[in-house]
Amino acid sequence: MSTFNRFRNYRLTNAQHFAFIHAFIQYAQATGFSAQKILAALQALVTVFGTEDSLYMLVKASEIIAQKEEADRRRDSFYSRLHRLVLCWAGSGMAVLDPAASELLKVFQLYKVKVNAQLDEETGQLLNLITDLSTAENLARIEALNGTYLFNQLVAANNEVISLRIEQGGEESEKVKGALAAARRETDTAYESVLSIIEAASVFADEPATYDAFIKQWNGTIKLYQDMLDRKTGTSSSGSSSSSSQQGGTSQQGGTTENGGTTENGGTTENGGQNGGGTENGGSNNNNGEGNGTLIDDPELDDNGGGQNGGGSNNNGNGNGVLIDDEDGD
Repeated sequence: MSTFNRFRNYRLTNAQHFAFIHAFIQYAQATGFSAQKILAALQALVTVFGTEDSLYMLVKASEIIAQKEEADRRRDSFYSRLHRLVLCWAGSGMAVLDPAASELLKVFQLYKVKVNAQLDEETGQLLNLITDLSTAENLARIEALNGTYLFNQLVAANNEVISLRIEQGGEESEKVKGALAAARRETDTAYESVLSIIEAASVFADEPATYDAFIKQWNGTIKLYQDMLDRKTGTSSSGSSSSSSQQGGTSQQGGTTENGGTTENGGTTENGGQNGGGTENGGSNNNNGEGNGTLIDDPELDDNGGGQNGGGSNNNGNGNGVLIDDEDGD
């Protein structure tokens, strides 16, 4: 009897969890199961995962709101500092600094930027101010006051606010994290149901080869995720939480020369997906290879949970490719 390895899905970030479930659904659909119970359970997973998908997008929008607000605070700070610098030297009587500051002060007084104004209003005011301050003459005056750094930081922060405002695409709810957590739990329950039915099929089916190959292949993907989590916590995967040398997903066992899936069947350099699908393409791709690829880029993960070119092989093997690329070198 073949069984899936289980691991603590709740330890995955929202983006990692999205990518993991997305890859499983793609792989299961590509396998082409015909058993009605599996198809029904898989469809139930697709449905609840759709809810997670929509809530995940809202959470991302909330994160963008937080980033935008932080950029707004920074630009307010740099604007205020630059303005105070100009005010400090204007009318001071210093032969060089006074004339430069007095001319710059005219520009500041023209636009009267209000740092507490509505965000889009303030952004427009700052754009006009920055445009006028960006002439060669005014840049030279800013440099004379040793204000170049403040001005450059003001410009960068204002551009960041504009970019994030566009990315946000309008205000979204910032109170959806609890709903997303609940949706993740529902997704995990549906995912577990699919696993259990496939395991049962591998026991009772007259021809269990397809189920066994699927289980061993997906265990390779699970091992990659488990190893990533273990490296972050300084532990090593073992027992039921990781794939053994008999269950695919390593450089020797994501498959071999012949058929796609285990030590004898799954996707090595010769056939069906290098390293259990651990290369960027889930394997090489000269002839007839196919499979599912997932790119995981932590913490800036692939938002759509998709992959890069999937599995593949030199000669007819199937590969389920997963590339995990996290900031800690995972």
